[in-house]
Amino acid sequence: MKRIPILSLLLLSVSLSLSVLVCPLQSLAQTPAQNRVTQAINNGDLAVLKGNRPGFARAEFDRGPVEGAMRLTGVSLNFRPSQAQQAEIDQLLEQQQTPGSPSYHKWITPDQYAARFGMSASDLNKITAWLQAQGFTGITVSRSHNRISFNGTAAQIEAALHTGLHYYQVNGEKHFAMSDAPSLPRAFAATILSIRHLDDFRPRPRVRTEQRSALAVNPSFTSSSTGNHYLSPGDFATIYDLQPIYDSGIDGSGVTIAVVGQTTIRQADVTAFRSAAQLPAASLTMQQVTGSGTATECTDDEVEADLDVEWSGAVAKGAHVLYLFTGLNSGTTCSNPGNSDNVWDALFEAINPPSGDPAPVISTSYGFCEPGLGNAAVLQIQTWAQQANMQGQTISASSGDDGAADCDTGNSATQGLAVDAPASIPEVTGVGGSEFNGDAASTSDTTFWLGASGGDNLDSARSYIPEKAWNDSTASIAAGSGFSASGGGASVVFTKPSWQTGTGVPPANHRFVPDISFSASANHDGYLICSQPLATAKSDTSCPTSGSFRTGNGNLLAVGGTSVGSQVFGGVLAIINQGVGSGLTNVNPTLYSLKASNASAFHDIMSGDNIVPCTAPSTDCPNGTTTIGFTAG
Repeated sequence: MKRIPILSLLLLSVSLSLSVLVCPLQSLAQTPAQNRVTQAINNGDLAVLKGNRPGFARAEFDRGPVEGAMRLTGVSLNFRPSQAQQAEIDQLLEQQQTPGSPSYHKWITPDQYAARFGMSASDLNKITAWLQAQGFTGITVSRSHNRISFNGTAAQIEAALHTGLHYYQVNGEKHFAMSDAPSLPRAFAATILSIRHLDDFRPRPRVRTEQRSALAVNPSFTSSSTGNHYLSPGDFATIYDLQPIYDSGIDGSGVTIAVVGQTTIRQADVTAFRSAAQLPAASLTMQQVTGSGTATECTDDEVEADLDVEWSGAVAKGAHVLYLFTGLNSGTTCSNPGNSDNVWDALFEAINPPSGDPAPVISTSYGFCEPGLGNAAVLQIQTWAQQANMQGQTISASSGDDGAADCDTGNSATQGLAVDAPASIPEVTGVGGSEFNGDAASTSDTTFWLGASGGDNLDSARSYIPEKAWNDSTASIAAGSGFSASGGGASVVFTKPSWQTGTGVPPANHRFVPDISFSASANHDGYLICSQPLATAKSDTSCPTSGSFRTGNGNLLAVGGTSVGSQVFGGVLAIINQGVGSGLTNVNPTLYSLKASNASAFHDIMSGDNIVPCTAPSTDCPNGTTTIGFTAG
C-alpha cells in the first residue's frame, strides 16, 4: 500500500510528458457505429444472458416471488461495445497516454463517444420498438447511446425477460432480485452486457466514525481538555506536503470535481465546515440526477456525502465541487429504496452529463464487492470508466472498509476474500487506508504535533507522520460496528494491467488494489467534519458557532475510512489538473512508473495488515483457520 507525499513530482512527471508533443498531428480515423441488429427480432428465438444476477441472490436467501404489480422504473439495457469498437477503444486509450501519438491527450466528448462506440441509430430504434411492443413506457436513450431505460411492472418484466423476480433476505435485510438468468431475443441479446435496476442491492458508503471508548464522553481534538489529535485541512496539507503547492498559487481553481452520492445534503454544514477550517466560501453546485425520483435526505448516506463534499473541496480549496445525487421513487424510503436510482446512476451521469462537458475529476466513496455485484455489472462499470478515461476524466474510488473480506459486514467473515468495485477496475484508481504509526492518538509528545495550550490548535501537525496499514477491526468489533480496515487484495474479475509492476506488486496475474493510500483511521486520527445527522445521533448540534469545529455541546465530529482517501485524492487530482492545464485520464500508469523512476516519490507502508476474523469452515477459511487477509510489506 502506498500513498502520495510529494505532489510536485507528479506535476513534474505529467508536465514532462506534455512537453513531448511538439506539433499537432492528424487524429485517428473515426469509424462510426455499425448496425449490429441485422435480423428480425423474434420473441421465439431467445438467448440466455449470464452473469446478470447479483451474487447475493442465492437459493438459501430466497423468500418467494414479488408482487406482479410492483412497479419498476429506470430498468436499463446496457450495451457492450462490439469487438471492433473495443479494439478501437483499447487503441485510443493507449494512444491518449502515449507522448508523440496523434491522439495524445486529445479527449473526446460524450457525443463523439456515442457516434463511435455506442449503438447505431438503427439498432436503437429497433430495440426501442421491441420494448414498446412489450408494453414498457418511459423509454429513453442515453447521451452515450449505450443504454436504453424503461419502466414497467414486475409481471411485464418477467414476461419480456423470461425471468422471475423474488425477494431475498440477506444480512437481516429484505431485497429483491432476478431469480433466474434473463433471456432476450437472439437478434440483439449479444449486444447486451448488463441489465440494471432489477434488484435493490445498493452500493455501500465507506465512512467510519470514531470507535475508541472515549467516544462515549465526546472527546475534543488537539486541545487543552484532552490532547487528542484530529485532522483539519491544514494538518492534511502539512502531512501530505501540499503547502508548497498552495504557496505556488495552485489550489484546484478552475477545475470541477464531481462527487457522487444518493441523498440531499444541507449546505449549511458545508458552509460551517469551510468557516471552521478557515477556507474561502465553497464553490458548490448540488444537482439531482436526471429523472431520479424525489430529492430525499437519507441520514446514513448524508454523513458520507457531507464528508465527501467537505474534504474533496478542502484539499482542492479553490476547486468547484459538483455534487451529483439521486432521489427516491414514489412509495420508497431511505431504508427501503426499491429500485430507485443510486450512486451508480450518479456516476453514469458524471460521465454522461445531459449537456456540456463532464468534470475532469470524479470521486466516489461508495462500492460493492465484486462477487456481490456479479461479473456483468462490474464489466459494465468498466465500460463507463473507459469512456471517462477517453474523455480525460480520472476516477478516484475507495477500496472498502472491511479489510480483505469486502463481501462481509459483520464480526466474522464467511464470504471469503474479496475486493471492492469500482476500485478494482483498472481504469479507476483504488484508494486504500493507512493509519499513523508515529505516535499515540493522545500524547504529550510534540514530535509530530504541536501542543495545545489555552485552547484548540486548529492546524497542529508538524510534519509527515509515519504510517502503517489501517486496521481498527478489534476496537470496532468490540464497539459493535464490525470490521474497520483497509480494503485490498486481488480482483477475481480483472487480470493484472501491464502498468501494474514494481517492487512489492505480487507476481500473480490479478489486478491488485489499492493503488495508493491515505490516512483512514477514525481513531488515530480522525478527520473533522460538520454534519448535522452525525451530531443528531449524539443529541447535539453540528458546528453551530461560526469559525469553530465544535458542536453545540462543545464536542467534535470525527470520521475516517477509505471514503476520505478517495475524496482527498480527488482534491489532489484537481490540483494536478490545474497545474498541468489538462485532463489527466487514468493516472495509474503514472503512479506506478513514477515509483519506478523515483523511489522517494512515495512512502512505502511496510507494516500493518488488513486481516479480519473469519468463521471456519467457510470460503477461504478452512477448519483450523481463524483469520483471513494480507500483511503489508
